[in-house]
Amino acid sequence: KVIELVSMHNAIALRGNHDQRLVDFINNDSALIRSKFIEHGGIQTLQSYCDINNINDEISNEILSQAKDTIKTFFGHHIDFLSELPLYHEDHDHIYVHAGLNPNFIDWKNQPEHDFMYIKDEFIQHTFEDLNKRVVFGHTRTIDIHGTSDIWFSKDKIGIDGGCAYGMQLNCLIFQEGLYITEQIKNC
Repeated sequence: KVIELVSMHNAIALRGNHDQRLVDFINNDSALIRSKFIEHGGIQTLQSYCDINNINDEISNEILSQAKDTIKTFFGHHIDFLSELPLYHEDHDHIYVHAGLNPNFIDWKNQPEHDFMYIKDEFIQHTFEDLNKRVVFGHTRTIDIHGTSDIWFSKDKIGIDGGCAYGMQLNCLIFQEGLYITEQIKNC
């Protein structure tokens, strides 16, 4: 669906940490990459792509190899799509990024790719008012920032991750004519 939205409706999708984990898993045989992939939702991802039932964290290397081959053969275009997603998008009012910006870089565009997808506390605790744009980000659940799953607004940042993957809520933010409109779907 995301591929369709990007290719046919000019939506902008950004690369996140789980996207990168899948790409790395498919393109690399590292035990560490495999372990991190499995630890962070990899089993569910493989089940969505392959006919794999009743598997757990002790999945065999043979099954993993078969799953990789299936994904490469039938869904290689998904891996290509995810590999090519931008790490950020910028418009007149906002910088959009999956996780955040590293305050240790004068020019945030030069930060390591990893930071765009994984940074948390260092980004959230820093003030970026000198950018003159708000940074819209996910990755860190808003409940961990301000005690509620609702969208978090600060002077320089907007956190939108409502914790849907943890059974909390899915947040939607619309910016239209200088106003923010928010919607939530509870208990997703």
